[in-house]
Amino acid sequence: MAAGGTLRHELLFPAVKDDGVQGAGVNMEVGGEVLRLLPDGAVYWASERTLWLSDLHLGKAAHFRKHGVPIGSEPTLATLHRLREQLKSLQPSRVLLLGDLFHSDINREWEPFAGLCEEYSALKWVLVEGNHDMIPEVLLRESGIQQIGRLDEGPFTFTHDPADLAPDFGYHVCGHVHPGIRLAGAGRQRLRLRCFHFSDKQAVMPAYGAFTGMYTIEPAKQDRVFAVTGEAVIEV
Repeated sequence: MAAGGTLRHELLFPAVKDDGVQGAGVNMEVGGEVLRLLPDGAVYWASERTLWLSDLHLGKAAHFRKHGVPIGSEPTLATLHRLREQLKSLQPSRVLLLGDLFHSDINREWEPFAGLCEEYSALKWVLVEGNHDMIPEVLLRESGIQQIGRLDEGPFTFTHDPADLAPDFGYHVCGHVHPGIRLAGAGRQRLRLRCFHFSDKQAVMPAYGAFTGMYTIEPAKQDRVFAVTGEAVIEV
């Protein structure tokens, strides 16, 4: 690996394979590791049996309600339902949360997530701290969640923010910006979709949460971008 975590382009992106099962995502090889990009914005690192998620922003709806915006808890419950189904299907041994697990000060929307952690207490839950995470240590401990600032494992360095990138990093995997891509169709049709954004030094994960914003990216020519629809992963 070159300094600064840069991998030569042909080694970083040697293959993408959809296995003919688009709904199950696509496989991508990064730094010699096969990653499965999933239609809801998660990644499964099969060799380590690890599920990557970023920016769930649980509790955001309750935070808005506290400030007078009438939003129900459906976004948090929908996010946790998707996660539960993924855990059943993939059966990982570890869940790696790349920051902004909870949107604000703790509110009652923490409870269904704590219940999920208890249901899957045999898993190792690791939270790479994000700028929104203000979760009391006692709640993390009760839910079996290890919180860290950075993780170096295999060819990867995991943090929350793309701006964290430093010369001693491996290939940087992060979230924070909620990347989206704008697509244009016939008849002036326009559509924005969440996306994975891979460049030569880092990959930015889409937001996994059901109630998050989106930042429209302008990828460089050599970058690779994979839009996610909830049912498919599409390279654009």
